[in-house]
Amino acid sequence: MSQRRLLFVCYPDTNHPIGGVKQIYRQVELLHRAGWDAHVLQEQPGFRANWFESSAPVMDLDSYKQSHPSSDRDLLILPETWLNNAPQYCPGIPKIIFNQNAFYSFGLHGDCNARTLELYQHPDIHAVVTVSNDSRNLLVEGCGIASNRCAVLINGIDQTLFHSPAIKHRRVVFLGRKHADHARKVALMASQDRQLNNVSFQELPRMQHHEVAVAFQDALIYLNCGHPEGFGLPLAEAIACGCMVVGYHGLAGRDFALPHMKVVEFGDLLGLLQGIKSELARFDANREQVIQERLEASRIILQRYSLEEERACCLRTWTDLCPAIQ
Repeated sequence: MSQRRLLFVCYPDTNHPIGGVKQIYRQVELLHRAGWDAHVLQEQPGFRANWFESSAPVMDLDSYKQSHPSSDRDLLILPETWLNNAPQYCPGIPKIIFNQNAFYSFGLHGDCNARTLELYQHPDIHAVVTVSNDSRNLLVEGCGIASNRCAVLINGIDQTLFHSPAIKHRRVVFLGRKHADHARKVALMASQDRQLNNVSFQELPRMQHHEVAVAFQDALIYLNCGHPEGFGLPLAEAIACGCMVVGYHGLAGRDFALPHMKVVEFGDLLGLLQGIKSELARFDANREQVIQERLEASRIILQRYSLEEERACCLRTWTDLCPAIQ
């Protein structure tokens, strides 16, 4: 256990269901339970994300500033979107970048330049932590980050929420987030296709975590349009819920999803529609076989990304990183 105080920066404050926020809270929760001095750092007093359950302790920015920040005691964990601000943010205090989507390493709006990647070598930044082998490969091989300064955490799946049910309905669900317009266009095309008259399409808006789990369990097919993804937790959670999956692997999905989904090339709307039709036909022709196949896929995903594996990886990673910071 480190003697340092770990502060995971998580503002601007928002209650929009953003997976990266939940994962920040999850890291703090796991560390705190293990006896570490770890906090989520939010901007406003009293604010905490509430669209998922978490016991992570939260500190507001003013309270942190009044606690006498110290380079000998504190470790700041910044999201990848904060990279350009890192040198000016509490200068001299050691920092680790929690990079949950390596594709944002170049800036949110494609406004990248050489300085962006050079900042990873700033003396305040001691390491980078990411969430998939795909992201780590991009950071190490593409961005020049030394392999011994880049670690991978596991995103765990809560099996009490995300598991395969006994009954599915002929429904295709998709998230109202990255490239949701692709899915909406597919749903519109499907409404003109007589072969899909008995299939409903449902867009999942910004929902509570447990509500997403219920929707995944109810649906036969999950249409995945997230691209690019640092990990793609909804994709993994849909597989855990026994969904047949059609869509984009989001690049990071290559870590775990390829054996369990029908991959469609990014932007191929007709391919998405045809993929849904072919998966429905496969289900109708070999129902029991497909059910057993989805149960096995669920078992594999839940075993690989169990909460126990997530906890062990979290404690191992931060235990290894913290002593290296002087």
